[in-house]
Amino acid sequence: MNLRSPAVWGWLFVVATAVGLCSFGHFYLDDLARDWHGTLPRRLLEEMTGAYSAFVLLPLILGITHRVPFTRSTWLRALGANLLGLAVYTLAHTTLMALSRAALAPALGLGPYDYGNLLYRYPMEAAGDAVWYALIASTSYLLLRLRAARAAEMHAAELQRQLAEARLENLRLQLNPHFLFNTLNAISSVMYEDVRKADAMLAKLSDFLRTVLAASGVANVPLEEELAVEKQYVEIMTTRLERRLDLRVTVGAGTAEAAVPFMLLQPLLENSIRHGMGDRPSLALEIEARRADDRTVIEVSDDGCGCEPNPRRGIGLENVRSRLAHLYGSAASFSLEARAGGGTRAILTFPYSSGAGV
Repeated sequence: MNLRSPAVWGWLFVVATAVGLCSFGHFYLDDLARDWHGTLPRRLLEEMTGAYSAFVLLPLILGITHRVPFTRSTWLRALGANLLGLAVYTLAHTTLMALSRAALAPALGLGPYDYGNLLYRYPMEAAGDAVWYALIASTSYLLLRLRAARAAEMHAAELQRQLAEARLENLRLQLNPHFLFNTLNAISSVMYEDVRKADAMLAKLSDFLRTVLAASGVANVPLEEELAVEKQYVEIMTTRLERRLDLRVTVGAGTAEAAVPFMLLQPLLENSIRHGMGDRPSLALEIEARRADDRTVIEVSDDGCGCEPNPRRGIGLENVRSRLAHLYGSAASFSLEARAGGGTRAILTFPYSSGAGV
């Protein structure tokens, strides 16, 4: 409850008015049941001044409950503060009722208002005030506890989100340095023998890193952007290995805009090149993407030497599995299988969504 919000106090005023009217109805109908007539103005004055006097004193109760929390470690302090608050509240409440009724009764044509002997009136009103004080304070403490619990839930959810993002970022960062160091080593090994080749590799690596850095912090990108990055990767590997890598890309209708985890396909291409190339002078790579109802299906295959299906080890493949699990849970799947005629095929399936997101 935001005590500085005018809307909150507006609603509290409405509640005070409703309580006053209900109390008035109770006592006025009781008068009629006893065949006491002509008490409507007096009853209305008494109950509404009682309700509005309590409304004026609400900041006292709410201030105590907000400043002195009622917890396992502070309950004794909170109890003492509220007992003191009750004493101040009932004295002020009875005094406000006496003064307001004494001022309003003649103004409304009811004549002087007789509140009786205040020596007895104060303890008499204190009994009812204790009930209302306890109800208001308990409600305030309950709302504060609910707000704290909600804030804790939101904080925990935010921490979980940040942790998931940190894990995903850590998984992605495992890939880039690995590839970067290997490429820089390759450039270093040829820079004194073939300057043009080293220069070409540096230019392609620069373009690749510029693309990667531009997408820093982004979890998903459209498939067409992911494919553009992978084409750059294959070009770098072609120059680095001095062998022919033929990449063929097939994108089904309505799939180019599918959201794909950034750099998800790079470890699959790297795996194909590393395990499928062998001593071969060339390697054919293929990426096929399609939409199957509400799912995106991507296949990365090669015609190379092949490897054991569904290997359990390897940073790159485990990275792919982990990223899919973090992003989609059980809704995603990843498998590696031998391709008919030789080579390997990796199949990724995950929920379809369009565009990109952080």
